[in-house]
Amino acid sequence: MSEPPLVPGPIYGLRTWGVAGEHGAEYLTGPQLGAPWPAGGAMLEAECAVRPPHEVPGTDCECGLHAFHPRRASARRVCGMRGQVPGILEAAGAVEVHPDGFRAARGRPAALVLLRNGNARLLEHLATEYDAELLRLDGPDALLEHCRAHDLGLSEEVVAELVGHEAVRAARRERRRLVKRFATGWAIFLVVVAGYVIVANPHTQHGKIVHGRAGDFRVP
Repeated sequence: MSEPPLVPGPIYGLRTWGVAGEHGAEYLTGPQLGAPWPAGGAMLEAECAVRPPHEVPGTDCECGLHAFHPRRASARRVCGMRGQVPGILEAAGAVEVHPDGFRAARGRPAALVLLRNGNARLLEHLATEYDAELLRLDGPDALLEHCRAHDLGLSEEVVAELVGHEAVRAARRERRRLVKRFATGWAIFLVVVAGYVIVANPHTQHGKIVHGRAGDFRVP
């Protein structure tokens, strides 16, 4: 099995940031570990806690700054993260490319996304602090269109050339499998909830057909 390709930046991808700090002095953080990102347009140099230390991104671990390729699914994912700020990462240095995204040695927030009903004051403050563009967009489709219009991110054709067409197809199969499993689990949950409601309701008439989102049920 060949190693994932390493390409030089800059490369752009979609991701989210957390927010910390007191009112009026908020700053961006990594959503998982909570590490602060440097302001003023400076690049964050990724480090790996694995010992012995090695160059980032390592091919045998998950170190590096993560981002998704601009695709419809990834745009929906980052725009749907509650409590996090979606945006565009500018990655530099060594970048390890994968079918769905990449891991980079360093990067900075190139743009932050203000969605409808978002906190405009907060996003304006963060965009100024990080010297990032503030994109006022309606949703994920608008974010994807912005990336395409400004030629941001690796295209599907370029990714396939870098990682191999079979790797891309395998990633798509895995995504479909996960979506199918999620849909099945959600359907089972709805059936269980509907059954619980029927049993718990003392006024439900026996023999009556109850219509629900998960389907029709006949009460014995």
